[in-house]
Amino acid sequence: DERDEFIAVVSHELRTPVAIVEGALSNSLFAVEKGADTSMIKSALSDAHDQAMYLAKMVNDLSALSRAQRGINMESEAINVKEFMQDLYNNYSNQAAQANLQLNLDSQTNATIEVSHVALEEIMQNLITNAIKYTKEGTVTIGTKSKPEGIEFYVKDTGIGLSKSDQAHIFQRFWRSEDYRTRETNGTGLGLHVVEQLACKIGTAIKLESR
Repeated sequence: DERDEFIAVVSHELRTPVAIVEGALSNSLFAVEKGADTSMIKSALSDAHDQAMYLAKMVNDLSALSRAQRGINMESEAINVKEFMQDLYNNYSNQAAQANLQLNLDSQTNATIEVSHVALEEIMQNLITNAIKYTKEGTVTIGTKSKPEGIEFYVKDTGIGLSKSDQAHIFQRFWRSEDYRTRETNGTGLGLHVVEQLACKIGTAIKLESR
């Protein structure tokens, strides 16, 4: 029943972008045949391209979700926390700078942990890209804290935040906030659901604090 429901939801989510791509390309062909202004053709092709990129992201997110649920590439390996965090900082500092944000690294933990590198990296990458996407100005900080029960990884930002009602749904698949500031960005509503699934697979928990 869950699988059938999931297929139905995916089909519904795919229908709109596919229809937009089809309509935009049809309009482009018609415009070319009629010798229309190139600006009209360019606009239609731009819409088609945006939706094609959205579809590509959804396919990638669905693939990541499938891997998470089946536990693929979940073998534990030794990871030096300080080196892992430095690599993340190096990978995202340019993206943050392009968004006029300051990316901070706050991780002095030099411990070595045993966990799936693929899962931990996917979790952190998802959280970092979300933080950059929903932060208009200020900072994004990635870091670690040593706790009695282990190492806590965190991503903190000065972004728009989430209402109390939205916080209850944030990890549901295909859910996106109705906040107009969220709707300004493209998202599949799968990323944080993947994060929660991966966290469960590697035996840890994820928590959200926002205002």
